[in-house]
Amino acid sequence: MNTATDQLGASRPANIFDNIDPFVVRLLIVMSITFSLLPPGFNWGNTAPQGSYVEGSLIFQMEFGSVFLIGAWLAWRNRGWSLRHVQHLNPLLIAIVLYCLITILWSPYPVVTLKRSIQLIGLTLVGIAISPPVGGKQQLIRTMLGTLMALMACSFVVALVLPRIGVDYELGGAWRGILMQKNALGAISGLCVVLWIKESLGTTFPRSICYFGILFSLFILVMAKSSTAILVAALGTGIYLLVRRSYLTGEFDGRKLTISLAVVLLLGFHIFYVINGRLPEWHELFTPFGAVFNKSTDLTGRTDIWRLVLLEVDRHPVFGIGYGAFWLGEGSPSQTIINALHWIPLQAHNGYLDILNELGIIGLAIMAGVFVFHIRNLIKLTRIDREEAAIHWAMLILILISNLSESEVFRGVLFQNIFFIYSSTAISARLTLHRMEQAELAKQTENALRGAAS
Repeated sequence: MNTATDQLGASRPANIFDNIDPFVVRLLIVMSITFSLLPPGFNWGNTAPQGSYVEGSLIFQMEFGSVFLIGAWLAWRNRGWSLRHVQHLNPLLIAIVLYCLITILWSPYPVVTLKRSIQLIGLTLVGIAISPPVGGKQQLIRTMLGTLMALMACSFVVALVLPRIGVDYELGGAWRGILMQKNALGAISGLCVVLWIKESLGTTFPRSICYFGILFSLFILVMAKSSTAILVAALGTGIYLLVRRSYLTGEFDGRKLTISLAVVLLLGFHIFYVINGRLPEWHELFTPFGAVFNKSTDLTGRTDIWRLVLLEVDRHPVFGIGYGAFWLGEGSPSQTIINALHWIPLQAHNGYLDILNELGIIGLAIMAGVFVFHIRNLIKLTRIDREEAAIHWAMLILILISNLSESEVFRGVLFQNIFFIYSSTAISARLTLHRMEQAELAKQTENALRGAAS
């Protein structure tokens, strides 16, 4: 460890259990990912989304309750660093957690809102506990890769040996393995493709293992029959390979690229308007992409839900109805949408729309601030460690895109939300360590100059 890290470690006395920290960090990551992806209570006979009803699941609460308790213990064990880390966290991340808690005051289901808010607090606490220097800078990504590969290997066996559990014959024989649905299996296999490509460009694993990992992940991706996951794999790989190279080395090159892309986009809209005398409609924008992935322009009925949710937003546009207090099944505030659709949705299939509905304009503005501050931190990390920043950039962009059709971010203990919070806390920790290292280096240089002068 460097001097700055050693100073943090000095905040608690050394003991014979000091080597337990890396193990606990890996355990917390494995537990978080596994519990978020497998059916609640490991009940493969009931694949309903977790935490979707008022009562909740006792086994599910015990699963993540244990994660939060272990995370709290680890944070307390390294409390010197934990307190310093809290001071340098994304302030908007703290703000949105606090605002979720405040909505208890007007939520129609205050107990549910409290439970969902505790989940966000717990995940943030675990993120603080597992971040550097307690957890290594590559520990989150590599432990996640190992966990996802284990889940895919189990899914492979189950799909072959127990197809009644591992294969969804209603969806053309698509594999779901031990996960709740085929899209979840496709999503993690697509992510593993990106992560194995990352590892193949490094020196930690032999190339043969990396190539096997890529091929196995691609095989599971194909068997899951998820076109969205294929897009994730292709787009994520492209983003990672672009960012990790030093194409953008100047301080303002990133801004130039952003401005250039915005200009191209606006120019395209302008040309369409000049030719047609109007702006393009949604189906005209989506049709070319939908044709590639065999999707309809109404996003498989999602736009019907969006229109109904927007009507609900009009009832509480500023403050929202209350965090986690809308999609609670029959008899809940979502009953009007259930009546209109004749089936029970448990999300708007648009994370931004769900935040607007539950937290209002205030909550959506805070959420936007969380992403802006996260991007700011990623830009700083890119200048320090481009290789590490590249995978976080790829994941962030994929999360932002997928959140347009699935409610994931700030939606409790879902996989993408867990990764985003852990990523945010890890990046904040890395930047804090870098500032401490620079300050220590400057101090040593100043002392050396004083010694030379005397």
